[in-house]
Amino acid sequence: MLLILGAVVGGIVLGLVLGGSLRNLSETHFRWWGLALLGLALQVAPVPARPGRVDDWVMAGLLAASYASLLTFLALNIRHAGFPLVAAGIALNALVIAINGGMPVSDHALRVAYGPGYRDIRQVLLEHGPPKHHTAEPGEDILIPLADVIPVGAPVRNVFSVGDVASMVGIVWVLAAATKGGPGKHRARTPRRGPTEVAEAADRVGASGRAD
Repeated sequence: MLLILGAVVGGIVLGLVLGGSLRNLSETHFRWWGLALLGLALQVAPVPARPGRVDDWVMAGLLAASYASLLTFLALNIRHAGFPLVAAGIALNALVIAINGGMPVSDHALRVAYGPGYRDIRQVLLEHGPPKHHTAEPGEDILIPLADVIPVGAPVRNVFSVGDVASMVGIVWVLAAATKGGPGKHRARTPRRGPTEVAEAADRVGASGRAD
């Protein structure tokens, strides 16, 4: 979630640097944006422990519903700048998760990203990762190059997938484009003339006609 927040802030700042304004952003309307919030909420919704594997099935169902909500929102707004890239990233993640029953996480990437905290974070992954994440098994998992294999060290300390990177770049693009606005947003506005100025202009035109 912090990564998404960083992408949102980065996109807005980039849009401002490119000459945009917060007014442009406020005037941008995305269709059914509540689906995006629902999709994100479903991914972090707590699931109480249940006997057997009931909690795993509930979490898997919430995850599937999350991706369905996000992809529907993206499809409804696909014509906006940046949305195709976000959709491609999320679709890649959904594909890898669906095929492997969860997102495989590279053990090597974990070592690089977490350094001294590697053993602790690996234990957390083993205990609480499934069904969304699990340690990658090269002999069993497929599409591993598209899984969580990109390590980022301090201060971020996390492992990302190609889909994550594409999605974050897409979010920056979406917010930057919305803040910058379309080409017409940056044209200088012609000041409106008041009644007195209009009357004076009419007199000048009339005088010019009489002189001719």
